[in-house]
Amino acid sequence: MRSTYHIFGLNIASVISLPARSDLTSQSDTVPDIVIEYGDTPATLANPQFKGVCFQAAPGEFLLRVNNIARYYVQNGNRITITPESETSDDDILVFLMGSVMGALLHQRNILALHAGAIVVNGESVIFAGPSGIGKSTLTAGLHRRGYPFLADDVCAIASHNGCSAVIPGFPRLKLWADILKKLDTDRNQLKSVRRRGVLEKYFLPVESIQNTPFPVHSVFVLETTNTDRLEIISLKGGEKIDPLINNTYRLRFLNGLGGKTNHFRQCAAIAAKAAVYRTIRPDKGFLLDKLLDMIEARILP
Repeated sequence: MRSTYHIFGLNIASVISLPARSDLTSQSDTVPDIVIEYGDTPATLANPQFKGVCFQAAPGEFLLRVNNIARYYVQNGNRITITPESETSDDDILVFLMGSVMGALLHQRNILALHAGAIVVNGESVIFAGPSGIGKSTLTAGLHRRGYPFLADDVCAIASHNGCSAVIPGFPRLKLWADILKKLDTDRNQLKSVRRRGVLEKYFLPVESIQNTPFPVHSVFVLETTNTDRLEIISLKGGEKIDPLINNTYRLRFLNGLGGKTNHFRQCAAIAAKAAVYRTIRPDKGFLLDKLLDMIEARILP
């Protein structure tokens, strides 16, 4: 039996329970934007345009194979079919469904997906982008703890809304390392581990859902680290704002097979044209979380 959810601005009918509030008001005869189901999936694409270690991509098709977990087949931005391995749990399947698979689907729908977290400040979105482990979720969680509504973590979807680029609310949960949870005075023993198998010390922290309305992009903080004690926020200007957005697109390599690179560039340029973009540098040893949060608040508050 399928349940219906509203995530990334899309009506999703899914046979697997998603970590979001089920939309009980949806009409039974409403055609969903996306269907997620179990079923047979191809072992390989007929004509892949690009291959990675565990994925293949072609226009309108994406195939991901995760050993000992499942095979995921994404078609035309409206259907995800999952073939689980034996003894795989729904929690294991969800890790990749909410990440790479959903990222590929957003690319197929020409919705820009950044590798980023996002919060709401005065009716606009503030984004924290960067590579894995850089601190995106930590900053998102820290500012959410200071009272700013949560929008997205890991996969940050951005679409045109009323003539401007806007963040669409994503899955209402954060992925945080055990040491960060300790800093936030949160008991990890009450949370689900990101990976049931293995020793990854990362956990899902549920957060309060926000209404499903897009929030215009106010600013983007692009994170990087240095081996010094340097802590600095630098405002980027003009064309230098575009490359950090392109480089921090979620699973950018997928576009080599899926197509849509021209539209992707235009989407990044549209954000750069209206939003502030900051290069945000922090020490690689010692996060200095509260100090960095104070510096960011000084930039985003009027």
